[in-house]
Amino acid sequence: MAPFAPTYQRKEFLGETMDLIDPFMPEHKPEGITPDPKGYKWKALATVALGTLMSTMDASITNISFPVLTRVFKADLASVMWVTLVFILVCSSLMLILGKISDIMGRRKIYAGGMAIFTLGLAACSLAHSIGQLIAFRILQAVGAAMSISCGPAVVTEAFPPEERGKGLGLLGISVSLGFIFGPILGGFLLDWLNWRSIFYVRVPVGLITLFMILALLKKDQIRPERIRIDLGGALSSSLGIFCLVFGVSQVNKFGLKFSLAHLLIGLGLLSLMVFIFIERRARDPIVDLSLFKNRVFSSAVWSLFLAFAAAPAYVLIMPFYLMKGIGLNASAAGILMAVNAMTAVVVGPISGSLSDRFGPVRFSTVGAGAIAAAFYLMRGFDLQTQVTAIIPVLVLLGLGVGTFQPPNNSIIMGAVGKEHLGTASALIATQRQVGLSLGMALTGSMFTARRAIHQAELSRQGLVTDYAANLSIPLAFQDVLLISVFIGSLVVLLCLFSGGGKTSTIENVKVEPGPAL
Repeated sequence: MAPFAPTYQRKEFLGETMDLIDPFMPEHKPEGITPDPKGYKWKALATVALGTLMSTMDASITNISFPVLTRVFKADLASVMWVTLVFILVCSSLMLILGKISDIMGRRKIYAGGMAIFTLGLAACSLAHSIGQLIAFRILQAVGAAMSISCGPAVVTEAFPPEERGKGLGLLGISVSLGFIFGPILGGFLLDWLNWRSIFYVRVPVGLITLFMILALLKKDQIRPERIRIDLGGALSSSLGIFCLVFGVSQVNKFGLKFSLAHLLIGLGLLSLMVFIFIERRARDPIVDLSLFKNRVFSSAVWSLFLAFAAAPAYVLIMPFYLMKGIGLNASAAGILMAVNAMTAVVVGPISGSLSDRFGPVRFSTVGAGAIAAAFYLMRGFDLQTQVTAIIPVLVLLGLGVGTFQPPNNSIIMGAVGKEHLGTASALIATQRQVGLSLGMALTGSMFTARRAIHQAELSRQGLVTDYAANLSIPLAFQDVLLISVFIGSLVVLLCLFSGGGKTSTIENVKVEPGPAL
């Protein structure tokens, strides 16, 4: 039988119509484009998932050691908090430029180097003999984490075909949730049975296994023939801007809105980011291609991701305080209850990602954002008499929202760029997440403290006993803070709706061009 002639389809991507070769006619694919080796996508997913689990576990497993570190090193809590703060500052300020470098030098190379540095940092932290040494070694660890985080999702996106991108990112999201769930559990066990050093050295073998998997399972990077150009102006301005903004916001959260140094840092950060935008608009090879933001679906996805994480601290930061200091749960019970949200997201995330591949990501991200906003609204009904049986369904709803929102949202962002810019898009997701959380923490922490003081003073004037007034002020202030989260969550829903809906909103960047496959 004579071979069929190649067939073509017309399909819209990012507002442009282009020709696609029928995927069922592989014998007519352009020269140089070859299918991925069988099973490679699962190897890439497993490798990146293990590295992501290591990174997301780090914050929660380290924070739980603060009381022990203050005692061991005879340091105050303000000094010990730099163990986490310096990690956040270095990691968040480097991710964008490292994402760009991974696009130029190769994602496998940067990911492997990052995991090697991260593992070396873990070993060094376990050998620290002072709080200063521990903080210095955390800087080394943060550099490695930034290298790995900035290109992990890009590796998965490149490994999975466009029609399964949401599925791949949804499955990757499982490792994120598991890291947040098991970090405190593992950290508590290690602190009880071993010592503080174990929270670092126990993870070294896992880092070495991940490094071996990267070298053995991931495809080798292709050497780009063109001359490598690094946008130094953009790199410096973006790193300085994010560093100053996140650091300034952390100082507001610590010292309050009247702290003048915080104002200076935030102002310098915003100015640096404005300079960054000015530079990027004129750069020949920008770190972030600002023309992407002209696309409504992409820009809506990026800003909705930022706002979703800015709304999260009402739950992440204040919910444990309400559970333990408000209704009187012990730490173990509160930790298990908080895990309900993450476990729900673990189950829902891959399902949402797979369905969004079939029916379009925008409608699923919209539904997820709506569920998040609804959960925050229902939390406003929590008080001192609320039973755990009434709290669990709300946390399940929040987990449903997070699991439904994130995979299709990330799929939209990763699908909006060509393969040569996947590292930048991956780093953009991580940066938006970290900066959004940091800003949300400052706003939430400051507002909760101020509103609780006002409620406590008013309750005391009404004749309530001081201890009861202090206890009762917790849910009242929590309800006030949740108003901000409900408002921000509603904005996320509007952004998702504004971006469009339906299957036609699926963003794909399939470029049928001659040349070697990445």
